Amino acid sequence: MSTTVPSSEKQKIWYLATLGRTALLQQLSQLGTLVPTSLTHDPLSCARWAVLASGRLTPEAQQAVESALLPLADAASFSVTLTIDDAPVHHTGIVPVFTEHTAGAVTGQYAELMLLEHGGLANKAAFRLSRMPTDKGWIIDADFQPSGIPAAQRPFGSARGGRNRTVLPPVAAELNRLAAQVERSAL
Repeated sequence: MSTTVPSSEKQKIWYLATLGRTALLQQLSQLGTLVPTSLTHDPLSCARWAVLASGRLTPEAQQAVESALLPLADAASFSVTLTIDDAPVHHTGIVPVFTEHTAGAVTGQYAELMLLEHGGLANKAAFRLSRMPTDKGWIIDADFQPSGIPAAQRPFGSARGGRNRTVLPPVAAELNRLAAQVERSAL
């Protein structure tokens, strides 16, 4: 079984196709006609173009892409092994955003998470997660399909779903470890 960590290029493409898509489109919309409109409709094509054309883009377009990728520069990461179909599968978890978030009267923790399978091209996952003070675990507010389009989205702090809307225990343990680090650094 291959344990090759996903390349930086793959990480950037997946981020821009999912969690960073809105920021990328906002940045590119300021450029007007410098970006082919056909690219902005397909999340994966747009992300591939943005990453693979790096160095050949106009300075304005290059700056827009780099701006959209900023959250990855300081992202926390971890390795985790998940049991899938009774076999261990190694993943890299990347957390570009981890913060306290308030929406209306609801305050809790918010995280964005990408899971990339080592050595695999499939099973990439991207999630927007929340944990309210009364929650026992991390709740999935949004998850993304392989195309980069959200499969489900709920607003931060919305009504809670069932068990299938929570992250797996090994991933939750890593997120809890990051939460503890954030708490210690805030003191």
